[in-house]
Amino acid sequence: MRYYDNGRYYTVSVSKREVEAFKRRWPCSELPDKSIAFQFDKRNGDLVDISLDVDGPDVLALSEDAQAYGESAVSASSPISDAVTAV
Repeated sequence: MRYYDNGRYYTVSVSKREVEAFKRRWPCSELPDKSIAFQFDKRNGDLVDISLDVDGPDVLALSEDAQAYGESAVSASSPISDAVTAV
């Protein structure tokens, strides 16, 4: 998976190879054998766009995997402030 910062949103691209690996875990999956991009809102994590016109529990599960990946990337790229207190 790859993370792209789009300002207010972020996109997670799932490669064709990753989709194929996911489909091995979901044998009844109807996902196409191609890459899929999911776009999420940074403020609340809502899914706002999918690069393909697909629907179903397999898409939901893959989007949740992509969301978790993206949230970890957003957290890693956020500035961290360390509070230093005088003793």
